[in-house]
Amino acid sequence: MASTSASASHTRAWTALRQNLDSIAHMVALVSREQAFLHTESTRFKRYMKRVSIEVARTQTLVGKSPALAFLPLQAAVAKLKLASERYKRSRQTRDERIGTVMLWQVVMLVTCVEAYLQDLLAISARVDPKLMDETQQVAPYADVISATSLDELASELRDRWARKWLSDGGPTHWISRLKRMGARGYPDGLAPRLEVIWGIRHVVVHAAGVATTDFVNRHPGVAASGDRVQVGLGKFGEFLGSVHGFLEPTERFFVRRYPSLRA
Repeated sequence: MASTSASASHTRAWTALRQNLDSIAHMVALVSREQAFLHTESTRFKRYMKRVSIEVARTQTLVGKSPALAFLPLQAAVAKLKLASERYKRSRQTRDERIGTVMLWQVVMLVTCVEAYLQDLLAISARVDPKLMDETQQVAPYADVISATSLDELASELRDRWARKWLSDGGPTHWISRLKRMGARGYPDGLAPRLEVIWGIRHVVVHAAGVATTDFVNRHPGVAASGDRVQVGLGKFGEFLGSVHGFLEPTERFFVRRYPSLRA
């Protein structure tokens, strides 16, 4: 995502976003490596099981020829086969659960980074264009006024408060609608619903330990069944990155074009 337009001028908010996305990329790389390890372990396990199965088959042949001599070796071979299967199953389940948890929390991190970027972008934009906050009629409490060390500090706090309220007033669908009214263009068709799924997953991860609630299923049918844990693979996470990129690029482009002084 960061490399697509690395040479273009961007805001300070974008610079911080790129650094945060690099951190997420490190986690994605670790998950990819873990999955490669699982594939290797699975291949080794299948080869091992094949060897043990051959051993069992040979021992069964001996049982037919000499039951008294071959019964104990056959019993040991079968026990070895069962033990190896159970051990692999437990190990695979544990690793799959870990990967699933990491993937879900990567979604949380991605959403958090995007929201932090948008909040910072709005706040620094309001600094160069106070008219953005005209409709909000921001009022500073008396306690904030007397505790502020300077007027700039107080104004910065009001801008941050306005940006947080801007974000909390709805989700991606509402944000895109408001940004378009401001003049932003270039958002892909059908982007808002795709983003809403990502934000919905973030919500159930944080508030329901990743288990799909009835409300989540009603809002995003087909993602997961009610009561089931939401699954996000590397491929799906890649789609999420593409959707987020479709939101970030036009937004950044609009603010840089509208307020050139915001360039880092």
